[in-house]
Amino acid sequence: MNEHIKVSVIIPVYNVENYLEKAVDSVLAQTLKDLEIILVDDGSSDASGKICDTYAQNAPDKIRVIHKKNDGLGMARNSGIELAKGEYIAFLDSDDEVHADMYKAMYEKAKEEDFDMVFCDVEIIYVAEQRKTVVETYPESRIDVPDYIAHGNNITYSVNKLYKRKIWQENRYEKMLFEDIALIPCLVTKYPHIGYVKKPFYQYYRRPNTISTTVTGEMVDIIRAFRSFLDNSNPSYKDEVVYCTAKQLYWNMYQSRTLFGADFVSLIQKYKKDFLLNPYLEKDKKMQKILDCIDEDVIPETFILANFHGDIPASYEEMLKEHFPAANIVLADAHAFKKTSLPTSVQTALEEGKTEYVEEYYALLTLYEQGGIVLFPYMKANLRLKMLRFNKVFFGFEDEENLTAGCFGAQKGDYVIQALLDTYREEHIYNQAFLPLKERIRDFLILYFNLNPNGKNQLLKNHVRVYLPSILSYDMKDEENCCKIWQKDIPEGFELVSEHVLKMWSKRILDNWNLYKKEKAAAGKGQAISTIQEGRTFPTNVEEQIQKVVETYENSTCWKLTKPLRILGEFLKKS
Repeated sequence: MNEHIKVSVIIPVYNVENYLEKAVDSVLAQTLKDLEIILVDDGSSDASGKICDTYAQNAPDKIRVIHKKNDGLGMARNSGIELAKGEYIAFLDSDDEVHADMYKAMYEKAKEEDFDMVFCDVEIIYVAEQRKTVVETYPESRIDVPDYIAHGNNITYSVNKLYKRKIWQENRYEKMLFEDIALIPCLVTKYPHIGYVKKPFYQYYRRPNTISTTVTGEMVDIIRAFRSFLDNSNPSYKDEVVYCTAKQLYWNMYQSRTLFGADFVSLIQKYKKDFLLNPYLEKDKKMQKILDCIDEDVIPETFILANFHGDIPASYEEMLKEHFPAANIVLADAHAFKKTSLPTSVQTALEEGKTEYVEEYYALLTLYEQGGIVLFPYMKANLRLKMLRFNKVFFGFEDEENLTAGCFGAQKGDYVIQALLDTYREEHIYNQAFLPLKERIRDFLILYFNLNPNGKNQLLKNHVRVYLPSILSYDMKDEENCCKIWQKDIPEGFELVSEHVLKMWSKRILDNWNLYKKEKAAAGKGQAISTIQEGRTFPTNVEEQIQKVVETYENSTCWKLTKPLRILGEFLKKS
């Protein structure tokens, strides 16, 4: 190994056996020869680790390998930093490539004026779309740091930069997703002596189904990353940092990660003063859109787990944390229940062992006191439930007439929840017969909010939102479901759906299809296609497909699963 190493190139590796060789070969082809490659195998389960070892065996004077347990991209880079010997350090993602002259040109630029960092441009290759684009880091040949922070590009990328070694003696990545956003822009503010090579040396391959493009609950880390950028940057650049964050927020809120909208609103509200007084935002009408929600209350990401029938399984909380890792979980169970100042009906139910009545009351009370989303353990939430946090109060239909009490939410201290709690102190049939909460909610909304029990989306008095059964009870595979009735014994790929909901959902599809065709014909966009009447024979190929699925499971033990398919076929073939 050459004792004088000019650049250490650190390549974190995780399950990239199909791309790794191109990445490493692009570094081996560099015109700068005094460099080393550090491959950090982050617990790969494919052939990536072996590929790393083969490269190290073939080029022992240039390549070293670290094998470690999987701990994430930032931690893998940190491991490589510990081993690096170069004057300067660079990072390459293992499914990307670099131009042959990249590190030579950037190293020479760094030495010109003893720059702390050197940047280059980025070529983005959209693999699925088979197109390329070059993202210019800065319009001028020399970077003006305040202007770059406010208006430049590629500021959050780790990989298009060459760093002086001392930077990484003083800094490390945090263990999180979006570790780049949390750290790299901060470094720009702390080490502002920056050089720039105005060439697209770095080739970033943007592929579907990667860590950066797959939506998971852990993506809420982006909020933590923005907070880190705002809190830890050099205060000399505060206005630029706030504006840079505002632009990142705009892109995430309205174009990229809309599921996390309520989380972004909470972040903006935390730094309300800084955004409202920012001179750059004051002049940028487009970016000011993020301020539209600055006074908008959202339902807190608090899950109230209601269960008086034993302890809630740890596996259920783990499942919830998988989608909502930053959520606050409140156990509204028998252990936490306060048995003082109870309504007479609740006290009587407690004495008579009517636990469902008591747990529903306690869930409602906890919701009023803390705000959040009530979940009963027979319900399974998914990430789209985040979008419902923009409501003041929300409920959902279970079928065409009935509501579900398995999942509902409200902001803290909402008057609707308070009024529902008050009904427990009144003398009427709900309390005398210990009727279930879902009936209480439905009739309360009919009486005071003119709810139409028809199973359709409704906004009542601009305050209470009521959703379709496909939103909060059943997953109809239309990418709209937020929470569903959970059955552990349902095989993967199947959904348990009631007959009434299946018929209602099928009719809704036909109604939407017919409306689309009428609107298309009215607009003169092509020849009108006949609408489908309820009861009209469905196209033969679809009938055959339904029959094929039914026959496949005819003799199975999963009759309750195949029955909805049979119902759908019969419903569509009625005459």
